[in-house]
Amino acid sequence: MLNQLIESFTWYKYSKKIASRIESPRCAGSFDTASSEARGVRHIVAEAGDAEDGNKVRLDWIVDREDGIIVDARFSAFGQTALIAAADAACEVSVGKNYDQARRLTADHIDKLLRDRGEQAAFPKETLPHVLLVLEAIEECADQCLDIPLPSSYAAPPVPTDKLAIEGEGYPGWLELPYQKKVAVIEQVLDEDVRPYISLDAGGVHVLNLLENTRLIVGYSGTCTSCYSSVGTTLSYIQQVLRAKVHPDIVVIPDL
Repeated sequence: MLNQLIESFTWYKYSKKIASRIESPRCAGSFDTASSEARGVRHIVAEAGDAEDGNKVRLDWIVDREDGIIVDARFSAFGQTALIAAADAACEVSVGKNYDQARRLTADHIDKLLRDRGEQAAFPKETLPHVLLVLEAIEECADQCLDIPLPSSYAAPPVPTDKLAIEGEGYPGWLELPYQKKVAVIEQVLDEDVRPYISLDAGGVHVLNLLENTRLIVGYSGTCTSCYSSVGTTLSYIQQVLRAKVHPDIVVIPDL
């Protein structure tokens, strides 16, 4: 069945990251409601699309009843392979966020997560309906969580709690690159691995200066300017990503 789905679309148009998720999805599956209830968490199920029309996706969320955090997420899908990749990425990035943050995901966020290069779209334009189908299911999941109160302190931009986008061995020859190339490399990493997350809560980060090869001065915009995590979890995440993808001695300094 998987081979048939793969052959039904021009495979070469997908990014390598999409192809990898189609061949080896990380979040495929479902949860059992009785087991979830026994653990004291809520099992949320939502579907979008119609198998008779050729595409259908189901999302399973395990949600903390106390703060609305998505503890785990799984999917099952029938249809084009793009639906598998979109659902898999959406599930992975939703874990660790609350349901309000998850519902802020957009097609652009999912696409950026699966790009091989910063400016080249991961999904062919004709697959946009499949990505939107996943977002429809996310919206339905979130609607079922509205009775769960969010923490009064909720304001922080979401950052991953797992190792998504934090693995890496640095940028080859970093110290020998000219200044403008160094900044371009940093901008690309921010575009691919940082901005899609903090933009979920209307936040932004931009490069102000790079000193002595490893001291990066950044500025915040949007909600990040008044959020306490801009000098805490968000700052730590940005630094972790840049140390993995650029150079292990990078130090990120916010200009507040």
